[in-house]
This record gives sequence, C-alpha cells and structure tokens, in this order.
Amino acid sequence: SKFTFKQETAVESVTEPPRYQSSKKSLIARFWPYEKQYLHIVILDLFCAALTCICDLVLPLIMRHITDLAINDLAALSVSLVLKLGFLYFVLRIIDATAQYYMANTGHVMGVYIETDMRRDAFDHLQQLSQNYYSNNKIGQIMGRITNDLFDVTEFAHHCPEEFFIAGVKIAVSFVILCFMNIPLTLIMFAVIPLMAVCLKYFKHRMKESMRESRVTLGELNSQIEDSLLGVRVV
Repeated sequence: SKFTFKQETAVESVTEPPRYQSSKKSLIARFWPYEKQYLHIVILDLFCAALTCICDLVLPLIMRHITDLAINDLAALSVSLVLKLGFLYFVLRIIDATAQYYMANTGHVMGVYIETDMRRDAFDHLQQLSQNYYSNNKIGQIMGRITNDLFDVTEFAHHCPEEFFIAGVKIAVSFVILCFMNIPLTLIMFAVIPLMAVCLKYFKHRMKESMRESRVTLGELNSQIEDSLLGVRVV
C-alpha cells in the first residue's frame, strides 16, 4: 500500500541519508553572496598574502647575491653590505609577521561571521520545512549540518582564497626568477607540476569521500547521543 511504501521510504532515509550532488559552480554561486559582504577583508587578506610571498622569495635572492660575491669578488663582500642585507631581511620579517597576524586574526574572524550568517539562514530554512522532513531525517544529522559542516565552510572562506593566491604567485614569480638563471633546468623542475596535479586530483577524490563518510558518521553519533539523553528523562 501507499502507507507501507511511505514507511519503508522513511526508514531508508533515516538509516542512510541521501547524498546531494551539486556542481562546483552552483556551490560557489550560492556561497559567493556571503563572501561578498566581507570583500574588503578578503582584498586586504590577499594583499597580506602577497607580502608574505615577497618576504619568502627575497631571502633566496639575498643568499644568492652573497654567494655570488663570495665566489666571484670576495673584496666586494664587506661587513657593511652584509649588515645592510641583514637589516633588509629583518624588516621583511617584521612585515611578514604583521601580515601573518592579520591573516590569522582578521581572516578567521571573517570566517566566523560568514559561518554565523549561513547558520542563521540555515536555521530559518529549517523552520519552514514540513513535519515529514523531520520524520524522515534524524535530528543529529541536521545538527551536524548546521554545526560541524559549517565550521568547514569557515575554514574554506578564509584559507581557500589566500592559499590559491599564494600558490599562484609563488609559482609564477619563482618561474620567472629561475628562468633568468637557467631555462632548461627551470623547465625540468616545473615539468613535475602536471604529475603533481594528477596525483592531487586522485587523492582529493578519495579524501572527499572519506570526509563525507566522516560527516555522516558524526551525525549518527549525534543522533545516538540525543536519543540516549532524551531517554534518560523518560526512564
């Protein structure tokens, strides 16, 4: 009968939550309005990320300059020059520390604000759903969506733009610098990047599946704890 079919469907949906597949473009399109509200913080965060890249790339150039002078013209390697280069690197370290502090502090605060906005909208959406939804889904799974899963969104909102930006800047700038030194060796070194991309895609797929399973397991754990604690009062 229809009633029996509905009961079986409800049991299946409780024991094994459905997997909702969405494209990356649609997910980013839904996430972008939350990120757009704090676009000025994102821009400053990327600017600080660029400063950290510059500080990391300058040290090899300083060491290369000192090494070349020590090999080719030792008389030009004076104490004053070493002190000037050391002071320059010290100033760069201060700039790097300041930029890292901004990225770690303000960036995470921005992520928390985005998480709060998304959690508020998720809770408002849950209040508009029908009773059948709560009959077919465990409360622990729903709690996992608006707590643990949104924490991952917080980390994504903060780290993803800056990590992609830092990686892109370092690859591009280092490629240009190394090409001025030796083009064939540079091409050999950067030929490994496609292989790394293939390996990254493979392990990313496996990690994505594992993370999905862990979220489902955590939701089941929340459901069991909720049932146990609610059952204490009944007993």
